[in-house]
Amino acid sequence: MELPPLTSNYFSTISAKEKICRWLCAFTVTAIIIFLYLFWEPMRNPGATYAWVSITLTSRFNTAFFRVVTTLGSEGFFLVMLSVIYWSLNKTLGFWGLVLMPVSIFVTSEILKDIVKLPRPDVRGVTVPTYTFPSGHTSGAVSVWGYLAVMLKMRWLWIWAIIIVLLVAVSRIVLGYHYPGDVLGGIAAGIIFLAIVFMTVPAFVKNNWKRLVSFKLLVFLAIGIPLALSLLPVTYAPNLMGYLAGAASGCLLERKMINFSNQGKWSHHLARAFLGLIAIALIIPGINALFPYIHSLMTFAQHGASTFWITYLAPLLFVRTGLAQARPSFH
Repeated sequence: MELPPLTSNYFSTISAKEKICRWLCAFTVTAIIIFLYLFWEPMRNPGATYAWVSITLTSRFNTAFFRVVTTLGSEGFFLVMLSVIYWSLNKTLGFWGLVLMPVSIFVTSEILKDIVKLPRPDVRGVTVPTYTFPSGHTSGAVSVWGYLAVMLKMRWLWIWAIIIVLLVAVSRIVLGYHYPGDVLGGIAAGIIFLAIVFMTVPAFVKNNWKRLVSFKLLVFLAIGIPLALSLLPVTYAPNLMGYLAGAASGCLLERKMINFSNQGKWSHHLARAFLGLIAIALIIPGINALFPYIHSLMTFAQHGASTFWITYLAPLLFVRTGLAQARPSFH
């Protein structure tokens, strides 16, 4: 699957539509910020939140439906989806998604949560060891699904992304994990994050920044910067930065030493997904079994191992077993 050219037209190739979409994003963020400022207390009212939660308390079907929906904004689901994209559809799209996912949750949710320090709603006995504002599932859904929609520029995908973001936002309220204000904050944070990413990253790509830095230094930075950030007193920093370090270092090594082709027969695609995802499911629990007393550095290594498997070790296995072909490496 070939990606459309990376341009400053994020929403449409038609200038008028592009301007309208940009203004809609700016209006949405501004409106949310003003609304939260004016109605902060009502948006954190336990009684109003319980009215949302009652939707699932009165129906097992509703509970099951929203539990499925909420996974579409979880890091576990994104890890699976982006892995399959990397292995079988488009390596560039999958890799940058694997980088963007942990960074977006770290920046738009975990850092802000530990700054604001607001407790979760206590409406159905939900116990989560993090603060509540903003919703990480919601900001993550905006970031990842929005990233895919911007990169692929398909109308159906934009519609799907908007629907999923709204459903994930609602699911976080009705399942009792967040107040309405939390998910609104997540939507605004996700849009702002994506805007910054797409205004800055293309400039680095266009200027071919990799030629300015040696390969060894790139690998060192890919591991060193996330490792330093993982030591910050931020909840789940080791987890998220581990994902980042593993994905970045693994992709750099893969492109230099393997450079596998993700084309192939459907049977090869299915076999890659089966073998690759089985290993992901075993890596973190397996390390937990071997090292039951987990330090933050071990947590960093665990999560780094999972994405290093995705971007380097799994492609190496695919090439060695004939499930993928290696191409001339980039130097």
